[in-house]
Amino acid sequence: MRKLTAALAATLTLASLGVFAQTQLKIAVVDTMRVANECKEGKSIQAALKAFHDQKQAQITTKETELKALEQQVKDPKISEDKKDDLRAKFNSKMYEYQAYAKAAQDEMEARSQKMQAEFQQKLAGVITQYAQSKGLSVVFEKGICLYNADTLDATSDVIAAMNQAYPGTSEK
Repeated sequence: MRKLTAALAATLTLASLGVFAQTQLKIAVVDTMRVANECKEGKSIQAALKAFHDQKQAQITTKETELKALEQQVKDPKISEDKKDDLRAKFNSKMYEYQAYAKAAQDEMEARSQKMQAEFQQKLAGVITQYAQSKGLSVVFEKGICLYNADTLDATSDVIAAMNQAYPGTSEK
């Protein structure tokens, strides 16, 4: 009985090796950072984030200018001490507002950036999946985690083209 079980196990192992040997493993690598930097959707996201950042930075700069003006008034020797005390209190209040606004703007920028990156990653994953299925690929690796890959395995340009076709970069941010 043991000999029959061992023979059966050996036969099944050899048969499965034969099936595995007949299956051709197709592999590709994709540089997702390059895709993000070069595809239309990635550029659109970068532009939207930059515009948002610039808007917030302009508002912060305006608040900084107000603070500097108040600081100069406090230093003006022509102003009475009572008036300077009022200006110092106003300056301190504006400083707290400025700090709170700057922190809120930074938090909002980070949250928006993370959200947009997550949405982009979902879109990219879908495009890569479609691309892999259409090309009969078994595995697609991130180029950054490969220690070595032949140039012939790099599908980054094809994925950029597929992203541009699927997402022309005109979606609202």
